Amino acid sequence: MKSRILLVDDDLAFNGLLGAALEEEGYEVVQVYNLAQAKKQISEEIFDCLILDVRLPDGSGLEILPEASANAPVIVVSAHGDINTAIEAVRNGAFNFLEKPFDLTHALLEVKRAIEFSEVSRERDNLAEMVVAEPPVEILGNSKSVIRMKETIEMIAPKKVTVLLEGESGTGKEVVARTIHQKSGRKKFVPINCGAIPENLFESELFGYEKGAFTGAMNSKPGLIEESHRGTLFLDEISEMPLPMQVKLLRVLETSSSQRLGGTNSRKLDLRVIAATNRDLEIAVAEGVFRSDLFYRLNVVRLKIDPLRERREDIPLLISHFLPTLCDELGMKRISKVPEEFTESMKDYDWPGNVRELRNRLLSILAVNGTLKSLSRSTTPERKQALEDDFRFEEVSLDELERRYIYWLIERNEGNKTRVAKILGISKSTLYEKLKRWNIFESNNNSP
Repeated sequence: MKSRILLVDDDLAFNGLLGAALEEEGYEVVQVYNLAQAKKQISEEIFDCLILDVRLPDGSGLEILPEASANAPVIVVSAHGDINTAIEAVRNGAFNFLEKPFDLTHALLEVKRAIEFSEVSRERDNLAEMVVAEPPVEILGNSKSVIRMKETIEMIAPKKVTVLLEGESGTGKEVVARTIHQKSGRKKFVPINCGAIPENLFESELFGYEKGAFTGAMNSKPGLIEESHRGTLFLDEISEMPLPMQVKLLRVLETSSSQRLGGTNSRKLDLRVIAATNRDLEIAVAEGVFRSDLFYRLNVVRLKIDPLRERREDIPLLISHFLPTLCDELGMKRISKVPEEFTESMKDYDWPGNVRELRNRLLSILAVNGTLKSLSRSTTPERKQALEDDFRFEEVSLDELERRYIYWLIERNEGNKTRVAKILGISKSTLYEKLKRWNIFESNNNSP
């Protein structure tokens, strides 16, 4: 993609000459001739470099220098400059100051240097974010569906196409989205959980706002959509997006631009959108809770992530992947070999919570037993299912939830109440008081 340069100078001959030279160097140049035009361009579009004259017909170019330099390097030029003007420009954020007339070759070199410096700075910030946030992700699995998905990702990742990910909760839709992003070479991954943002905050979070847009808006703030410029915007749980926001998102996809709350100008953006849902959006469209036009905009490349029960052959690989991290998390010695009996018992389960549930179940087994021990060793299949049903989340009182959890722990630990009390972080006498109150004191009473 060509680097974009905004050239602000009221000297028509100079503007035309420098603009032509920059275009010959392969840049995309936008030429304006006064302060008002410059302000409009800066508010609407994003540039890689600005060349800004000091004296303009309607004011000083230095007025917009702080705002302009916050987004791109600015080279200030002037035919009436002196050392004080240069110092003021640099103090206000200018990358460099050039006094007219200047050598054209030197000016082109300064532009190149400014853009390279900006790119290196952005790359440094991106790498710092990656180091702090997380290492590169990997889609795990050798099943046919996972192999096909990996092949598709290799083909679509470098292309700026919208992707719709479908799959049950816990199947790893964000892992797939991050994999596509990392293979795309784009700069920043901006995830948005549409189900976690309160409806009254949705617009300001996604689109940002201008100073004074509402009570408490003391300063302008870019939205998450704007922050994803040249990156990937990941819209998780897209089906939960309110209908009014769906209209606004559709406009973003159609125009590749975003307008802040309280603003009058739209900013041009280069973004790649990946959306994810655990619902059938076609059914949501039929029910009138999701816009059909937005669905067609999102449904360019559609990837379905199979649930874990339909690719059980991936379970051994997932267990081997999770175990070292979980052992480290619990401060345990790493397990060198996974018993075949344990793996088979894990493959027999349907995993309604998919990969997320598998990881959490491994964590629970290791935390409780200190080793890989299948529940089926001490519990019949019927009793195991009854326990699973009893501990399923529903609307119950906190006391009832505590009773079920403690009962579940006792069964998991074969009645060892000393171990259960330790897990709960309470004394054994406190545990006995609770058991007596719930009339389950006699359960496994022969254990310590």
